[in-house]
Amino acid sequence: MYNAKQLQYIRSCFAAIAGSAAGISGLTNWSGFFFYGASWAVLCVLLWLKAPAPSKHFPGAWKDITVNGALNGLLSYTLFHTLLYGLVHLYQ
Repeated sequence: MYNAKQLQYIRSCFAAIAGSAAGISGLTNWSGFFFYGASWAVLCVLLWLKAPAPSKHFPGAWKDITVNGALNGLLSYTLFHTLLYGLVHLYQ
């Protein structure tokens, strides 16, 4: 249970950082969505490299690391993207 909570915390923080970067960069529509997909893929690769034996630490192994939490991450990404996009690009 502890590992799953830590994994969710990492995902939320990473999605917030990625959303902030996309909002400041001005990525909208498909480019913003593809940026989220690319950042999610980078996060999954980093987690796989950090946990070389994920089946030892997570019951669902690959599914826990790659698939679970994608929608929650998308919500955090959208929140921070909207906030920072609005702050930076308001008067353009």
